[in-house]
Amino acid sequence: MLRNLLLATLSFALVAQTPAPQADPKAAPAPAAAPAPAPAPQPHPAAAPAHAMTPPPAAPEGPKADKVLATIGKTKVTEAEFELFLNVSLPEQQRKQMALMPGSKDQYLKRFLEYEVLAAKARREGIAGTPDYAKKMKLMEMQVLIQALFERDGTMLKEKAAVKDEDVKAYFDKHPEKFMKPESFSARHILISTKAQGKEKARTEDEAQARIKEVQSALKAGKTFEEAAKEFSDDPGSKDKGGLYENMPFGRFVPEFDKAVRAQEAGKVGEPVKSTFGYHLIKVEKITPAVAETFEAAKETAKQQLGAERQEAVMKKYMEDAKKKVGFTEGDAPAPAPTAKSKKGAK
Repeated sequence: MLRNLLLATLSFALVAQTPAPQADPKAAPAPAAAPAPAPAPQPHPAAAPAHAMTPPPAAPEGPKADKVLATIGKTKVTEAEFELFLNVSLPEQQRKQMALMPGSKDQYLKRFLEYEVLAAKARREGIAGTPDYAKKMKLMEMQVLIQALFERDGTMLKEKAAVKDEDVKAYFDKHPEKFMKPESFSARHILISTKAQGKEKARTEDEAQARIKEVQSALKAGKTFEEAAKEFSDDPGSKDKGGLYENMPFGRFVPEFDKAVRAQEAGKVGEPVKSTFGYHLIKVEKITPAVAETFEAAKETAKQQLGAERQEAVMKKYMEDAKKKVGFTEGDAPAPAPTAKSKKGAK
């Protein structure tokens, strides 16, 4: 959902700021939101006299009493406060699971009341009046306000960033360079490393060159390249596959390797190539040119790319408008006058 993406982008996750209580390990695992308590039964109106032609009007329902869960000093802690605690502290899926697990909600209630006791202790001891507390409360207020803002504007932002099928096709046609299968190659190689391998010491240049000549002699004597790779190569990524790297885009390997692959004739073993890893013997099997993908093949990729770009653009515009409405400038320079106060859900 776009709202969740935007909130993640801003790194404002109120849930992360409120520690979720841990269930007693002996109790059933704590899942998620308990169903709202059933409404208290309302008194039935007095029965109408037998001779009445019409029933009396129903008595209007008064506000539902908020159950008191505990009293701390002179303060009542209510069920509505506990429900809010669950909604803020637990993901929706966990709240749904909690409703199915007998006793799990009681574990959270116990922890919630313990939190209330600790908070009351902190207030009593003057912590709420410290400068550090005020700074943290300001930060928490900012997080709560931003979450509420995106809860209000999330649907509007999602609609603005929506991507239709015709938008995806137009984006694909406009940006063919983004939907190319890159030029790639398949090649086998044997690496004679000049770096330390495991507990072994690194080979000297003379030792590496002698080892390369040993490999070349084995190939001339009739050993296949695949067999030689399994026997001699120090590359763990391809050794057991006969030295094969298949359909690899250029740029994944060291420049010396890529350059040699482009220069060598397919099907033949080239001269040793020196790189920072050691010496390579390379046998090119094929080079596949870059090719444009079809729309059907690239449709999902195009949709994701367009969606990401559009969301970024929508969020950028939203932030620009917000800066104008509040009056904003970076640094110590005076901020411009804010524009007219925004209305609820204003775009």
